[in-house]
This record gives sequence, C-alpha cells and structure tokens, in this order.
Amino acid sequence: MSIQVFAPDGAVGGETRELAAPLDTLAERRLAILDNGKPNADVLMQRMANALVERTAVQYTGMSRKQTAATPCDAELLANLAQNADLVITGSAD
Repeated sequence: MSIQVFAPDGAVGGETRELAAPLDTLAERRLAILDNGKPNADVLMQRMANALVERTAVQYTGMSRKQTAATPCDAELLANLAQNADLVITGSAD
C-alpha cells in the first residue's frame, strides 16, 4: 500500500497590472461603490461614501453590486465603473 501526498500550493499569478496614480484631491471627483455581495458590505460602504461626501467635495455616483464576494467583477460592470467614476471603494463586512 502506498500513500500519495499532494502539496496544497499551486501556481499563483496571472496578468499583472500597474496601480493607478493616487488622486491629488477628491474635490470634484466621482465616487462609486462596488458592493462585493457580503452581508452588510453595502451598509459599510454607504457609510464610508457618506463620510467622504461630508468631508470632501467628492460627488457620489451610486452603488453597483457584483454577484458574490467569491467571484470577480464582470467585465461590463467593471467598464461601467471605470467610465463613470474616478474612485471606487469596495470592501467586506460580516
């Protein structure tokens, strides 16, 4: 009898991208939320957006939601966010 042991680590990687340059100011910028689908994430992100609106001159453009936290954002939604926002906040909450 023999036992095979498999290492749980696999190939990691894929396409790399450069980060966007930091914004010098939020004044007159468009802010959107991407709700990742986790419970209460929409509440957390909405509170963050409200705080940013109160403290800066950022313009809140609304919230979009992806299907689940476990899946990537689909290309159409990502393109829409890129076209209609200068800054997107997303996160997780439970």
